[in-house]
Amino acid sequence: MKQIITDYRTDEDTKAELKKLGFSVIDTKPIKALYAEVSGHGDMQIHIVNGKAICEPTVYNYYLKKLKNVDVICGSVAINGKYPEDIAYNTCAIGNTAVCKVSNTAPEIINEYKNIIDTRQGYAKCSICVLNDYSAITSDNGLYKQLTNLGFNILKINPGHIALGSMEGFIGGASGLIKPNLIAFNGDISEHPDYKNIKCFCRDLNIDIISLNKGVLTDIGSFLAV
Repeated sequence: MKQIITDYRTDEDTKAELKKLGFSVIDTKPIKALYAEVSGHGDMQIHIVNGKAICEPTVYNYYLKKLKNVDVICGSVAINGKYPEDIAYNTCAIGNTAVCKVSNTAPEIINEYKNIIDTRQGYAKCSICVLNDYSAITSDNGLYKQLTNLGFNILKINPGHIALGSMEGFIGGASGLIKPNLIAFNGDISEHPDYKNIKCFCRDLNIDIISLNKGVLTDIGSFLAV
């Protein structure tokens, strides 16, 4: 059974919908060094690549016991709540290309990729909603320009409109490509002001959209399919 990693605080209705879709839901373990809003965000503590789950060291033993049929690797970088010391595992993979702030990324992740795009935006995984090997959605203007200039097919949306406690969330953190042709959103994507553009963009890529619960989109550190 395919596994989905999501914040341990994710709404139970959302988890139920994931289970209906055939997934085993794995709750994250909070990292106390991170600030509360993101302490349980999977995209801050684990990176999935090449059949491996590269984990922040304080949660390594937890995922080693929880994850099945994946090689669980202990990363060498411990994170804390001060940027950029919190982004070591927040790498976004678009196809076989890693998008990250290289100087602050765990070397175990860097070593898995031949193609790497070094960005100023350290929260790359949070900021990018990946749809396929060459297409994605982001509200970050810098990432949009950088990726578009490199030939990627990127939809730029308006910032905001995504909840994260007292903070502003990101589109990548509120979503996840859970199947090759299915992007899931944590909240009702139709409430986003750019919904029509998002819907058309996904349709042109033959990717279906599913909203896993009601209400405003909420950043829960992405749905990480393993």
